[in-house]
Amino acid sequence: MSILNVEHLTHGFGDRAIFDDVSFRLLKGEHIGLIGANGEGKSTFMNIITGRLMPDEGKIEWSKNVKAGYMDQHAELEKGMTIRDVLASAFQPLYAMEDRMNEIYMKMGDAGEDEMNDLMEEVGTIQELLTNHDFYLIDSKIEEVARALGLLDLGLDRDVTELSGGQRTKILLGKLLLEKPDILLLDEPTNHLDINSKDMLLHALQEYRGTIIFVSHDAYFIRALADRILYLSEGEPEFFNGDYDYFQWKLDERLGIQADGSKPANSVKKTSAADTQASDEAFKASFNFSGKPAPPTDRAEANRLRNRRNKLRTELENLMKKVDELDMKISEVNALMNLAENYSDAQKINDLVKRKAALEDEKNEVELQWIGKSEEYEKEFGQEC
Repeated sequence: MSILNVEHLTHGFGDRAIFDDVSFRLLKGEHIGLIGANGEGKSTFMNIITGRLMPDEGKIEWSKNVKAGYMDQHAELEKGMTIRDVLASAFQPLYAMEDRMNEIYMKMGDAGEDEMNDLMEEVGTIQELLTNHDFYLIDSKIEEVARALGLLDLGLDRDVTELSGGQRTKILLGKLLLEKPDILLLDEPTNHLDINSKDMLLHALQEYRGTIIFVSHDAYFIRALADRILYLSEGEPEFFNGDYDYFQWKLDERLGIQADGSKPANSVKKTSAADTQASDEAFKASFNFSGKPAPPTDRAEANRLRNRRNKLRTELENLMKKVDELDMKISEVNALMNLAENYSDAQKINDLVKRKAALEDEKNEVELQWIGKSEEYEKEFGQEC
């Protein structure tokens, strides 16, 4: 399914064309690394597709009901706001619904019968929306994302203006993940991050099930996250349907062919072979290609691995939800057993004891399933889930 269609995009600055009659589409669920030498238009591309910059010509069309999230590392964080405040702002539409619901409750004291019925109906609708969007689990969701990004150690009540650039980056990404957009647009997300923070960020993004388009000069990060490469060179985007090592392999192959003056393999519209080679070599020079790359992985294999990872993650999440549900039921049984009115009813207490034992057995079984799936995940992907 296409999530973004770009048709006949043309844009430039002065006499220099950044994009020249470019058309392509992006598909749902892809993790796309947007790369190219400095000055080839990566930031311009991101600004155009986010609507921050109008192209000279062309059409940018998102699929209906697609929610895009853009991480702006230059966004201002106000003094006095805590880490928790920034993360909670992801749920602002839900808080607005709650405010409206409280307003309705205030009106009910003076409402007549007909108005009361209308107000009750509106409250019911809002309450259903809040429940369906897990409004009453916001605190746990914030802590879950904060833990994944290593923010809990900083203290969620810490003022954001006291934080480093890398810490602010993680907070902005956390807010974005909590908003659950269909597509993440990230511009140099690893800037200012140390190695541990990069690994935390990478793990969070690998588990993200929507589309990601990201700009990065970090070869390790691109290699671990991208399953498709969009390469910008001489005003013409070129897709490589594989991971970063596949792209590097094809680029090396093309540079080798161009060295003897023959037509490049997989050629696209360029100003000249010399300009293409200069642009490709400039790109290569802008990266630190340390370490021997892994064998190229084609797009189908990358998608298979991501789908397998997501399937296991979903199974693990469902098992944990089941454990939570069983814990709640056990707590309810304990509460009933502690009611004074039940003490004299031997049959009821006996039934509750049996009910509790059955729930605990079921919980133990689910926990064993979770452990098995966790070991399976770690064995296949070399990391804890």
